[in-house]
Amino acid sequence: MTKKFIDVFRVAATYVGTVIGAGFASGQEIVQFFISYGNIGLVGILLAGLLFAWLGSYIINLGHRLNATGYQQVLYYICGKRIGGVLDVTTGVFLFGGLTIMLAGAGTVSRDFLSLSYNTGLIAMALLVMLTVLTGVRGISIINSLVTPLLVISTIVIGINSILYHGFNPTLLSIPAQPSSTPATHWVMSALLYASYNLILGTTILAPLGSQIASRKVRILGGLIGGLLLTLLGLFVAMIITYHSPEVFQHEVPMLYVSNLQHEFTHAGYAAMLVKAMYSTAMASLYGCSTKLQSAAGLSFPASLVVITLSAVICSQVGFSNLIATVYPIFGYIALIFTVSLIWHFFRGK
Repeated sequence: MTKKFIDVFRVAATYVGTVIGAGFASGQEIVQFFISYGNIGLVGILLAGLLFAWLGSYIINLGHRLNATGYQQVLYYICGKRIGGVLDVTTGVFLFGGLTIMLAGAGTVSRDFLSLSYNTGLIAMALLVMLTVLTGVRGISIINSLVTPLLVISTIVIGINSILYHGFNPTLLSIPAQPSSTPATHWVMSALLYASYNLILGTTILAPLGSQIASRKVRILGGLIGGLLLTLLGLFVAMIITYHSPEVFQHEVPMLYVSNLQHEFTHAGYAAMLVKAMYSTAMASLYGCSTKLQSAAGLSFPASLVVITLSAVICSQVGFSNLIATVYPIFGYIALIFTVSLIWHFFRGK
Protein backbone atom coordinates (compact mmCIF):
# COMPACT_ATOMS: atom_id res chain seq x y z
CA MET A 1 0.00 0.00 0.00
CA THR A 2 2.83 2.36 0.91
CA LYS A 3 4.61 1.76 -2.39
CA LYS A 4 1.39 2.37 -4.35
CA PHE A 5 0.79 5.59 -2.44
CA ILE A 6 4.32 6.77 -3.23
CA ASP A 7 3.87 5.85 -6.91
CA VAL A 8 0.54 7.73 -7.12
CA PHE A 9 2.15 10.73 -5.46
CA ARG A 10 5.09 10.57 -7.88
CA VAL A 11 2.82 10.49 -10.94
CA ALA A 12 0.61 13.33 -9.65
CA ALA A 13 3.60 15.46 -8.62
CA THR A 14 5.31 14.91 -11.96
CA TYR A 15 2.12 15.91 -13.80
CA VAL A 16 1.63 19.05 -11.70
CA GLY A 17 5.31 19.95 -11.84
CA THR A 18 5.36 19.65 -15.63
CA VAL A 19 2.35 21.92 -16.16
CA ILE A 20 3.07 24.47 -13.42
CA GLY A 21 5.88 26.37 -15.03
CA ALA A 22 6.80 30.02 -14.95
CA GLY A 23 3.58 31.07 -16.68
CA PHE A 24 1.23 29.33 -14.23
CA ALA A 25 3.13 29.93 -10.99
CA SER A 26 3.83 33.56 -11.86
CA GLY A 27 0.12 34.14 -12.46
CA GLN A 28 0.74 35.43 -15.99
CA GLU A 29 -0.99 32.48 -17.72
CA ILE A 30 -3.94 32.65 -15.31
CA VAL A 31 -4.35 36.37 -16.04
CA GLN A 32 -4.18 36.03 -19.82
CA PHE A 33 -6.22 32.83 -20.32
CA PHE A 34 -8.83 33.20 -17.56
CA ILE A 35 -8.97 36.38 -15.48
CA SER A 36 -8.99 38.56 -18.61
CA TYR A 37 -12.55 37.29 -19.26
CA GLY A 38 -13.81 38.50 -15.88
CA ASN A 39 -15.59 36.21 -13.41
CA ILE A 40 -16.63 33.70 -16.08
CA GLY A 41 -12.93 32.93 -16.47
CA LEU A 42 -13.14 30.94 -13.21
CA VAL A 43 -15.48 28.52 -14.98
CA GLY A 44 -12.81 28.26 -17.67
CA ILE A 45 -10.35 27.04 -15.02
CA LEU A 46 -12.82 24.31 -14.04
CA LEU A 47 -13.20 23.24 -17.69
CA ALA A 48 -9.43 23.09 -18.20
CA GLY A 49 -9.06 21.17 -14.94
CA LEU A 50 -11.62 18.57 -16.05
CA LEU A 51 -9.63 18.00 -19.24
CA PHE A 52 -6.37 17.75 -17.26
CA ALA A 53 -7.74 15.05 -14.94
CA TRP A 54 -9.57 13.05 -17.61
CA LEU A 55 -7.15 13.20 -20.53
CA GLY A 56 -4.00 13.24 -18.40
CA SER A 57 -4.93 9.83 -16.98
CA TYR A 58 -5.67 8.58 -20.49
CA ILE A 59 -2.26 9.74 -21.75
CA ILE A 60 -0.48 7.91 -18.92
CA ASN A 61 -2.35 4.72 -19.77
CA LEU A 62 -1.54 5.12 -23.46
CA GLY A 63 2.12 5.54 -22.56
CA HIS A 64 1.98 2.20 -20.76
CA ARG A 65 0.08 0.46 -23.54
CA LEU A 66 2.48 1.71 -26.22
CA ASN A 67 5.57 1.24 -24.03
CA ALA A 68 6.39 4.84 -24.95
CA THR A 69 9.87 6.28 -24.69
CA GLY A 70 8.73 9.78 -25.71
CA TYR A 71 5.70 11.80 -26.74
CA GLN A 72 6.02 10.83 -30.42
CA GLN A 73 4.46 7.37 -30.03
CA VAL A 74 1.31 8.83 -28.47
CA LEU A 75 1.03 11.58 -31.10
CA TYR A 76 1.24 9.14 -34.01
CA TYR A 77 -1.11 6.64 -32.38
CA ILE A 78 -3.75 9.26 -31.64
CA CYS A 79 -3.50 11.44 -34.75
CA GLY A 80 -2.24 9.07 -37.44
CA LYS A 81 0.94 9.22 -39.50
CA ARG A 82 0.22 12.38 -41.51
CA ILE A 83 -1.35 14.63 -38.88
CA GLY A 84 0.84 13.08 -36.19
CA GLY A 85 3.91 13.98 -38.23
CA VAL A 86 2.82 17.61 -38.49
CA LEU A 87 2.08 17.74 -34.76
CA ASP A 88 5.39 16.08 -34.00
CA VAL A 89 7.30 18.87 -35.72
CA THR A 90 5.17 21.67 -34.27
CA THR A 91 5.38 20.12 -30.80
CA GLY A 92 9.15 20.15 -31.05
CA VAL A 93 8.99 23.85 -31.92
CA PHE A 94 6.57 24.50 -29.04
CA LEU A 95 8.74 22.66 -26.55
CA PHE A 96 11.62 24.85 -27.63
CA GLY A 97 9.37 27.88 -27.12
CA GLY A 98 8.38 26.58 -23.67
CA LEU A 99 12.02 26.16 -22.69
CA THR A 100 12.73 29.68 -23.93
CA ILE A 101 9.88 31.07 -21.81
CA MET A 102 11.09 29.27 -18.68
CA LEU A 103 14.60 30.63 -19.13
CA ALA A 104 13.19 34.12 -19.74
CA GLY A 105 11.18 33.78 -16.53
CA ALA A 106 14.33 32.90 -14.58
CA GLY A 107 16.04 35.96 -16.05
CA THR A 108 13.08 38.15 -15.03
CA VAL A 109 13.17 36.93 -11.41
CA SER A 110 16.93 37.41 -11.33
CA ARG A 111 16.54 41.01 -12.51
CA ASP A 112 13.45 42.03 -10.53
CA PHE A 113 14.01 40.16 -7.27
CA LEU A 114 17.71 39.40 -6.88
CA SER A 115 18.93 42.64 -8.48
CA LEU A 116 21.20 40.61 -10.74
CA SER A 117 21.36 40.87 -14.50
CA TYR A 118 18.71 39.20 -16.65
CA ASN A 119 21.27 36.93 -18.30
CA THR A 120 22.80 35.79 -15.00
CA GLY A 121 19.59 34.08 -13.90
CA LEU A 122 18.86 32.86 -17.41
CA ILE A 123 22.23 31.15 -17.91
CA ALA A 124 22.29 29.67 -14.39
CA MET A 125 18.88 28.08 -14.99
CA ALA A 126 19.95 26.79 -18.42
CA LEU A 127 22.97 24.99 -16.96
CA LEU A 128 21.00 23.48 -14.06
CA VAL A 129 18.23 22.21 -16.34
CA MET A 130 20.68 20.74 -18.84
CA LEU A 131 22.57 18.81 -16.14
CA THR A 132 19.33 17.46 -14.64
CA VAL A 133 17.88 16.29 -17.97
CA LEU A 134 21.02 14.20 -18.49
CA THR A 135 19.66 11.91 -15.71
CA GLY A 136 16.58 11.01 -17.82
CA VAL A 137 12.87 10.66 -16.98
CA ARG A 138 13.48 9.03 -13.59
CA GLY A 139 15.63 11.94 -12.43
CA ILE A 140 13.05 14.46 -13.67
CA SER A 141 10.29 12.58 -11.83
CA ILE A 142 12.24 12.56 -8.55
CA ILE A 143 12.96 16.29 -8.78
CA ASN A 144 9.27 17.05 -9.42
CA SER A 145 8.27 14.94 -6.40
CA LEU A 146 10.43 17.21 -4.25
CA VAL A 147 9.60 20.55 -5.87
CA THR A 148 5.82 20.33 -6.38
CA PRO A 149 4.78 20.08 -2.68
CA LEU A 150 6.90 23.13 -1.85
CA LEU A 151 5.25 25.14 -4.61
CA VAL A 152 1.77 24.12 -3.47
CA ILE A 153 2.54 25.06 0.14
CA SER A 154 4.00 28.45 -0.78
CA THR A 155 0.96 29.29 -2.94
CA ILE A 156 -1.42 28.35 -0.13
CA VAL A 157 0.53 30.48 2.37
CA ILE A 158 0.29 33.56 0.14
CA GLY A 159 -3.42 32.93 -0.41
CA ILE A 160 -4.15 32.57 3.31
CA ASN A 161 -2.21 35.78 4.03
CA SER A 162 -4.28 37.59 1.39
CA ILE A 163 -7.56 36.31 2.86
CA LEU A 164 -6.51 37.26 6.39
CA TYR A 165 -5.57 40.75 5.23
CA HIS A 166 -8.58 41.48 3.01
CA GLY A 167 -11.12 39.23 4.69
CA PHE A 168 -13.21 36.82 2.64
CA ASN A 169 -15.27 39.31 0.69
CA PRO A 170 -16.91 37.98 -2.52
CA THR A 171 -16.97 41.50 -3.99
CA LEU A 172 -13.17 41.41 -4.19
CA LEU A 173 -13.50 38.59 -6.73
CA SER A 174 -15.60 40.72 -9.06
CA ILE A 175 -13.45 42.11 -11.86
CA PRO A 176 -14.34 43.48 -15.30
CA ALA A 177 -13.30 41.63 -18.43
CA GLN A 178 -10.25 42.89 -20.29
CA PRO A 179 -10.92 42.02 -23.96
CA SER A 180 -7.69 43.62 -25.17
CA SER A 181 -5.55 40.95 -23.46
CA THR A 182 -7.56 37.80 -24.19
CA PRO A 183 -5.97 35.02 -26.31
CA ALA A 184 -9.33 34.02 -27.85
CA THR A 185 -12.72 35.63 -28.48
CA HIS A 186 -14.54 33.35 -25.99
CA TRP A 187 -13.61 32.00 -22.56
CA VAL A 188 -14.44 28.41 -23.56
CA MET A 189 -11.98 28.54 -26.45
CA SER A 190 -9.36 30.09 -24.19
CA ALA A 191 -9.76 27.23 -21.68
CA LEU A 192 -9.46 24.68 -24.51
CA LEU A 193 -6.31 26.36 -25.81
CA TYR A 194 -4.78 26.39 -22.35
CA ALA A 195 -5.58 22.73 -21.69
CA SER A 196 -4.45 21.64 -25.17
CA TYR A 197 -0.93 23.01 -25.16
CA ASN A 198 -0.38 21.87 -21.57
CA LEU A 199 -1.59 18.36 -22.39
CA ILE A 200 1.01 18.03 -25.13
CA LEU A 201 3.65 19.45 -22.79
CA GLY A 202 2.56 16.92 -20.17
CA THR A 203 2.74 14.10 -22.73
CA THR A 204 6.50 14.58 -23.10
CA ILE A 205 6.94 13.23 -19.56
CA LEU A 206 3.66 11.42 -18.79
CA ALA A 207 3.91 9.06 -21.79
CA PRO A 208 7.36 7.62 -20.95
CA LEU A 209 6.48 7.71 -17.22
CA GLY A 210 3.35 5.66 -17.90
CA SER A 211 5.43 2.93 -19.51
CA GLN A 212 7.30 2.57 -16.19
CA ILE A 213 4.16 2.26 -14.01
CA ALA A 214 2.80 -1.30 -13.96
CA SER A 215 -0.35 -0.65 -11.93
CA ARG A 216 -3.35 0.68 -13.86
CA LYS A 217 -4.85 1.98 -10.61
CA VAL A 218 -1.70 4.01 -9.89
CA ARG A 219 -1.70 5.46 -13.41
CA ILE A 220 -5.35 6.53 -13.25
CA LEU A 221 -5.24 7.88 -9.69
CA GLY A 222 -2.01 9.72 -10.38
CA GLY A 223 -3.51 11.46 -13.41
CA LEU A 224 -6.80 12.27 -11.68
CA ILE A 225 -5.15 13.66 -8.56
CA GLY A 226 -2.69 15.64 -10.66
CA GLY A 227 -5.56 17.18 -12.63
CA LEU A 228 -7.50 17.98 -9.45
CA LEU A 229 -4.48 19.69 -7.90
CA LEU A 230 -3.97 21.77 -11.04
CA THR A 231 -7.62 22.87 -10.88
CA LEU A 232 -7.50 23.86 -7.22
CA LEU A 233 -4.21 25.68 -7.62
CA GLY A 234 -5.50 27.53 -10.68
CA LEU A 235 -8.57 28.72 -8.79
CA PHE A 236 -6.47 29.69 -5.79
CA VAL A 237 -3.98 31.70 -7.88
CA ALA A 238 -6.89 33.43 -9.65
CA MET A 239 -8.43 34.36 -6.31
CA ILE A 240 -5.15 35.77 -5.00
CA ILE A 241 -4.61 37.87 -8.13
CA THR A 242 -8.14 39.27 -8.27
CA TYR A 243 -7.87 40.31 -4.62
CA HIS A 244 -5.09 42.68 -5.73
CA SER A 245 -6.59 44.05 -8.94
CA PRO A 246 -6.23 46.31 -10.82
CA GLU A 247 -2.66 47.17 -9.69
CA VAL A 248 -1.49 43.58 -10.08
CA PHE A 249 -2.15 43.62 -13.85
CA GLN A 250 0.64 46.15 -14.37
CA HIS A 251 3.30 43.63 -13.30
CA GLU A 252 4.95 41.01 -15.48
CA VAL A 253 5.03 38.50 -12.59
CA PRO A 254 1.71 39.05 -10.70
CA MET A 255 2.25 36.50 -7.91
CA LEU A 256 5.69 37.89 -7.12
CA TYR A 257 4.12 41.34 -6.82
CA VAL A 258 1.50 39.98 -4.40
CA SER A 259 4.10 38.20 -2.27
CA ASN A 260 6.10 41.43 -2.13
CA LEU A 261 3.14 43.10 -0.39
CA GLN A 262 3.37 40.52 2.39
CA HIS A 263 6.14 39.47 4.75
CA GLU A 264 9.70 39.60 3.40
CA PHE A 265 10.06 35.89 4.16
CA THR A 266 6.94 35.13 2.08
CA HIS A 267 8.31 37.14 -0.83
CA ALA A 268 11.68 35.38 -0.74
CA GLY A 269 10.03 31.98 -0.37
CA TYR A 270 7.72 32.47 -3.34
CA ALA A 271 10.52 33.78 -5.52
CA ALA A 272 12.41 30.57 -4.77
CA MET A 273 9.34 28.44 -5.51
CA LEU A 274 8.72 30.32 -8.75
CA VAL A 275 12.23 29.56 -9.93
CA LYS A 276 11.71 25.90 -9.04
CA ALA A 277 8.45 25.86 -11.03
CA MET A 278 10.31 27.21 -14.04
CA TYR A 279 12.92 24.54 -13.46
CA SER A 280 10.31 21.73 -13.53
CA THR A 281 8.70 22.75 -16.82
CA ALA A 282 12.02 23.63 -18.42
CA MET A 283 13.15 20.05 -17.73
CA ALA A 284 10.13 18.60 -19.54
CA SER A 285 10.54 21.00 -22.46
CA LEU A 286 14.27 20.36 -22.86
CA TYR A 287 13.85 16.59 -22.57
CA GLY A 288 11.12 16.42 -25.20
CA CYS A 289 12.84 18.83 -27.57
CA SER A 290 16.21 17.09 -27.27
CA THR A 291 14.82 13.61 -27.91
CA LYS A 292 13.16 14.99 -31.05
CA LEU A 293 16.40 16.57 -32.29
CA GLN A 294 18.29 13.40 -31.45
CA SER A 295 16.03 11.25 -33.61
CA ALA A 296 15.73 13.80 -36.43
CA ALA A 297 19.36 14.85 -36.75
CA GLY A 298 21.13 11.73 -35.53
CA LEU A 299 22.98 13.62 -32.80
CA SER A 300 23.83 12.09 -29.45
CA PHE A 301 21.51 13.02 -26.59
CA PRO A 302 24.12 15.18 -24.79
CA ALA A 303 24.94 17.01 -28.04
CA SER A 304 21.23 17.64 -28.65
CA LEU A 305 20.93 19.07 -25.13
CA VAL A 306 23.75 21.53 -25.75
CA VAL A 307 22.41 22.69 -29.12
CA ILE A 308 18.85 23.21 -27.84
CA THR A 309 19.96 24.94 -24.64
CA LEU A 310 22.27 27.41 -26.38
CA SER A 311 19.59 28.26 -28.94
CA ALA A 312 17.00 28.82 -26.19
CA VAL A 313 19.35 31.14 -24.29
CA ILE A 314 19.65 33.32 -27.39
CA CYS A 315 15.89 33.40 -28.07
CA SER A 316 15.06 34.17 -24.42
CA GLN A 317 16.15 37.77 -24.94
CA VAL A 318 12.63 38.57 -26.24
CA GLY A 319 11.15 38.74 -22.72
CA PHE A 320 8.83 36.74 -20.49
CA SER A 321 5.24 38.04 -20.84
CA ASN A 322 5.69 38.77 -24.57
CA LEU A 323 6.65 35.16 -25.17
CA ILE A 324 3.66 33.80 -23.21
CA ALA A 325 1.24 36.07 -25.10
CA THR A 326 2.65 34.95 -28.47
CA VAL A 327 3.83 31.33 -28.25
CA TYR A 328 1.15 29.69 -26.09
CA PRO A 329 -2.05 30.81 -27.89
CA ILE A 330 -0.62 29.94 -31.32
CA PHE A 331 0.35 26.44 -30.29
CA GLY A 332 -2.91 26.07 -28.36
CA TYR A 333 -4.84 26.24 -31.63
CA ILE A 334 -2.58 23.62 -33.21
CA ALA A 335 -2.73 21.40 -30.11
CA LEU A 336 -6.55 21.40 -30.25
CA ILE A 337 -6.20 18.70 -32.91
CA PHE A 338 -4.48 16.49 -30.34
CA THR A 339 -7.12 17.18 -27.66
CA VAL A 340 -10.04 16.44 -29.97
CA SER A 341 -8.31 13.25 -31.18
CA LEU A 342 -7.71 12.13 -27.59
CA ILE A 343 -11.40 12.56 -26.77
CA TRP A 344 -12.40 10.72 -29.96
CA HIS A 345 -10.13 7.77 -29.19
CA PHE A 346 -11.28 7.65 -25.57
CA PHE A 347 -14.95 7.27 -26.52
CA ARG A 348 -14.09 4.74 -29.22
CA GLY A 349 -12.39 2.68 -26.53
CA LYS A 350 -9.11 2.44 -28.42
